[in-house]
Amino acid sequence: METCHSSRVWTLALTVGVVAVALALRLPRLDQRPMHGDEANQAVRAGVLLEKGVYQYDPADNHGPSLYFAALPFCRATAKTFAETTEWNYRLVPVAFGCLTLMLMTGLGLKRDGGLFDNRAGLFSAMLLTAVSPAMVYYSRYFIQETLLVTFLTGMLVCGTGYVRIRCGAGCGSRGRPPTRSGVAPVEGECPHEPRGAMGYAAGFGAFAGLAVATKETAVLSFAALTLAALVAFGPRRLFGAWNTRHAALATGAAVFVAVLLFSSFFTYPHGVYDAVFATFSPYLKRATALPEHQHPWNYYLKILFWFRYGRGPVWSEAGLLLPGLLAAVAAVWPRRRDEVSTRHVRFVRFVFVYTVALTVLYSAIPYKTPWCTLSFLHGYILLAGVGVGVAAEWAKRLPKAAGRVAGLAAVDALVSLLVWRHSAQACRACFKWPADPRNPYVYAHTGSDAMNLVASVEAAAQRASGYDTLIVIAVPTPDTWPLPWYLRKYRQVGYWTRVADIPADLKPEVVIAAADQGDVADERFGHGKRASFFGIRPGVLLNVFVPVNETGGKRE
Repeated sequence: METCHSSRVWTLALTVGVVAVALALRLPRLDQRPMHGDEANQAVRAGVLLEKGVYQYDPADNHGPSLYFAALPFCRATAKTFAETTEWNYRLVPVAFGCLTLMLMTGLGLKRDGGLFDNRAGLFSAMLLTAVSPAMVYYSRYFIQETLLVTFLTGMLVCGTGYVRIRCGAGCGSRGRPPTRSGVAPVEGECPHEPRGAMGYAAGFGAFAGLAVATKETAVLSFAALTLAALVAFGPRRLFGAWNTRHAALATGAAVFVAVLLFSSFFTYPHGVYDAVFATFSPYLKRATALPEHQHPWNYYLKILFWFRYGRGPVWSEAGLLLPGLLAAVAAVWPRRRDEVSTRHVRFVRFVFVYTVALTVLYSAIPYKTPWCTLSFLHGYILLAGVGVGVAAEWAKRLPKAAGRVAGLAAVDALVSLLVWRHSAQACRACFKWPADPRNPYVYAHTGSDAMNLVASVEAAAQRASGYDTLIVIAVPTPDTWPLPWYLRKYRQVGYWTRVADIPADLKPEVVIAAADQGDVADERFGHGKRASFFGIRPGVLLNVFVPVNETGGKRE
């Protein structure tokens, strides 16, 4: 009993320490980086939910609703309206879910219990490497769906692992088991009983699956990889023999319930469920194949993760994960022991290995690529690295001489320390030194510093005019307006059109923002008494801003 209690205390203490490291990298200066256009888009929709209590799923150019509902308590904590919210309200959401992922990882378990990792060294190395991974850290400060998706996929893995462990636990592993209710003797590794807690894990697995679906449509790629990994790691015969219709129905029901709950906005917008089922495929198929600006070669993700260098900038890489990950791959192929617990452990390692490789291949095969999509399979590589650290630690402990054991464990500690130090340094560089610099591999079509000059120009003009009641018109194609709706959220009279010719003739705006190719038309119609300036809002997007010439006039009432 004391040993069990001591183990739990150690686990809790180490988890708190890892979460503290994660927060130290994720919390500082959350508002430093300009809002990316995608972040601004998500924030505006969360702001509508905050102010009006309404969310309606739109599959045309948006993802699932879980991000917006998750943001609601963070916004309500300090704001009543969208105009009162800040970057902190939104970016704290992925920070919180990034930490939740770390806590969930403790549920993946140790080998002695039929879990994924050989020992505590492997488990907490995986947690620590997740906490300091530059990609994980950078996008845990980004108000988009990917960090939440990783959390829910981790929850699925934890529940799946727990389900197998509890159904095939100690005492149910002997040969010569009695037949199941169907009269068929269970295959090796399957428990004929129904232990307490199995239904809870089945329901949890389904709930996390429903949350993943309601987060981002790419969850289906993870489900496909999970299915393939299960077939390879456990085999069709073993999976069929372990099938439990009641548990499968419970998991499916939980997934459907959670997904329907969110897509229907808690049953207030049923059409959202219809759109999620029938109207999602077409927009995303088009996006995946017909948007040349986001099409990249098959090795795009691998370059970002394992070897990236822009011009004469520094090298970015998480390739150090591959060395311990290779040990995990070896462990997945050649079991070290033949007892049932070890065999089950090897199958879990094999499962994660196949899942990670399959998901990498699936994402790489799709022409449409954005760097944040790497998180789902990057976490798999980190888990395998943790497994490899645990394997190396076990090998070191079994060396014949004490000096060899000490040297072996010191080498393992040195490898983990080196990876943590290097990844932490890259995370700090990405988040604090170059948060919007193209030399940063995680920066993609990002809002530039010149956009902040545009915002400052509009604010200066508004202070000379009518303050937040200043009439501002924007004639810019819809994709190129972002993140302006975020930065202009406090202004009460802002109108959006795609062309200057569409602006009503009776409007007399004090500030005009037009696309570069609409500059001449805007100048002819609104240029009298105004000064025109060009600003690059992000790479390839140039806007023309017209503000009153008078630099000294007071604020007009």
